[in-house]
Amino acid sequence: MADKRNEPKTMDSVSSFANRYELAVIAAKEARRINDILRRAGQELDDRVTLHALDKVQKGKVRYTYESLEGRGE
Repeated sequence: MADKRNEPKTMDSVSSFANRYELAVIAAKEARRINDILRRAGQELDDRVTLHALDKVQKGKVRYTYESLEGRGE
């Protein structure tokens, strides 16, 4: 059986997250990524970046993976 923990995932709705913490972490990382891109381009987003990132996560437009703790001594 293949290990699916490291495969990219997308989520179609908030209910598909194991918990709200997971949703918040993924949305926060996406917001940071968007902020970095906008800063480098010298642009601003009309909306709040965090709301834009959360919307993208909820619509399943953000791919993410889980890191394995094996081999890290944890």
